[in-house]
Amino acid sequence: MAVETPRPRPMILGRRRSVVASSLMFAIGAGGAYLLLRAVELLQTVLVMLTLALLIALTLEPLVTLLVRRTFLPRWIAAVVAWLLAIAVLAAPVVLAVDAATAQLPGLTRSVPRLITQAESHLGGLGTRLKALTGGSAGSSSSSVSPDKIVTYVLSGGQLIIDVFADVVVVGILSLWLLIALPRLVEAFYQLVPRTRRPAVETVTEDVLGQVSRFMLANVLTSVLAGVATWAWAWGWGIPYPILLGSLVAVLDLIPTVGSTIGGITVSLIALTVGLPTAIATTIFYVGFRVAEDYLIQPRAMRYSVELPGVITIPAVLIGGAVLGLPGALFAVPAALIIRAIVRDVALPALDRS
Repeated sequence: MAVETPRPRPMILGRRRSVVASSLMFAIGAGGAYLLLRAVELLQTVLVMLTLALLIALTLEPLVTLLVRRTFLPRWIAAVVAWLLAIAVLAAPVVLAVDAATAQLPGLTRSVPRLITQAESHLGGLGTRLKALTGGSAGSSSSSVSPDKIVTYVLSGGQLIIDVFADVVVVGILSLWLLIALPRLVEAFYQLVPRTRRPAVETVTEDVLGQVSRFMLANVLTSVLAGVATWAWAWGWGIPYPILLGSLVAVLDLIPTVGSTIGGITVSLIALTVGLPTAIATTIFYVGFRVAEDYLIQPRAMRYSVELPGVITIPAVLIGGAVLGLPGALFAVPAALIIRAIVRDVALPALDRS
């Protein structure tokens, strides 16, 4: 008579445990994952600010390294100099945009109906159909604004400006601290890795940081170039509000792949207020600029491409934008670069060895 052998109990962490213990461990793990997701949701703003500060630090890291090698400055002095240079470069267009907005936005608000009427007239029969669909030209409608609404708008706008300014200051201070302490933080991360795996982890980490730094630096340079080119084009063709349009395109161009397209469409629509030929010429200009940006400007700015195909970039940007809005769209490509480096340097070699 054959003796029935008992069924082995499940293995968890190298030891055999009962079903009750396994269920308890699973419940604890699921509860911990839920609490972690809730913590991430509650701390979303803080995490976004930390990530943005880290990206700024990685963007300035090549400049800091260059200053340390060429001038033999201490790390913290080189970081402060690079950070102040970045503040000066970023502050100049912001000051110009704010000055232009202060001077031009009241006139823009009053002239919106006239601009819409001009655009409709330049479209011919299509403009007539649009006017019929929208219930007449925007210039024929008028509405009164009560004083209490004006006070409400001013107070809410002032609170929004204060909140945005506070967030910008926090991100700036965090980015400076990360820029100074980045080598020590990376070394501390290496110390947490077992000694036998430390060389491989160092290789992957250096590759990831280098890829992200080159991409962010090239992205900022091309965005500045796109803003200057937009300002020059709008000023040369008589398109209204060239400084505002240049600042808008520079910010939108920070979003990879789709940002420059959105900016080009916006400027082309505003160029329609000047005339249909100007709008067509502006569209052709942005198509050409987009081709030059993808195949000439970015590869030269980065010295070599990050080899991230558009079939990955576009879905990453769309998913990041849907999840976190503008910050998610900005973080999408760096996250995709990190995943690609991990898959290429860790996952694929492990699969080949198995």
